[in-house]
Amino acid sequence: MPVAQVNNINIYYEIHGEGEPLVLIAGLGSDSQSWQFVINDLSNHFQTIIFDNRGVGRSDSPSPPYSIEDMATDLLKMLDYLNIERIHILGHSMGGFIAQEFAIKYPERVRKLILESTAPFSSKRNNFLFNNLYKAWKSGMDMELWLQQFLFWIFSTKTMENEKFISSYIKYTLDYPYPQSIEGFHGQIKAIEEFDARNKLHKIQSETLIMIGEEDILIKPKEAELLYQGISRSSYPTYVEKTAHSIHSEASKSFTNSVLGFLYKYIR
Repeated sequence: MPVAQVNNINIYYEIHGEGEPLVLIAGLGSDSQSWQFVINDLSNHFQTIIFDNRGVGRSDSPSPPYSIEDMATDLLKMLDYLNIERIHILGHSMGGFIAQEFAIKYPERVRKLILESTAPFSSKRNNFLFNNLYKAWKSGMDMELWLQQFLFWIFSTKTMENEKFISSYIKYTLDYPYPQSIEGFHGQIKAIEEFDARNKLHKIQSETLIMIGEEDILIKPKEAELLYQGISRSSYPTYVEKTAHSIHSEASKSFTNSVLGFLYKYIR
């Protein structure tokens, strides 16, 4: 099992394909396998690196508290372990928080930046939601019901009406051999709660693509648009139709086409 020992913990990673390095950073409660719908297409063009953040998957779950800064440092140390100097970064949701923090603190290590379904801070509403999900889990709520509640915030109306997809998704999650622990979930939501980069976005030097699901009810468009206002080399947000918070799962082909088009402008 490929593991990088960083910051006194083990971080699980996978490398797919060849070419310039592209790192994908997953969101809250998700790990490297959340990229299963896009990994093949992206790795046909780039050396695509996926990994499990601390607190999830096959990486260690140290005792909370965690911070987004901790997780950005985990990424830095993992890249040093792999002898990779500069990267393109794609961060989804909480992974977008980590990507922002990394680009702010280590601008010399970032080529291009892609921010999917994310914002420069976590709203009080979302913090309330995540803490209630934690309390429900801790109280012993049935995990299938818990997942159904969580998915409501992640997928579009069209996807939620696809009973076959939703039931398969829930079964896959419940049967997954590396489930997140409740301690890991708590550590991640506390890291999200404390993150606020609104006054630091000007430090991001990379050309940046911002992607928003048209039906995203978790990260509202006005929150995501703050990225465009604060990052000088960012594009106006790309709104992806008929998707919500998980664009790469709901519209994988459109997603990869946008990502590859943006990155190939750099290569050419």
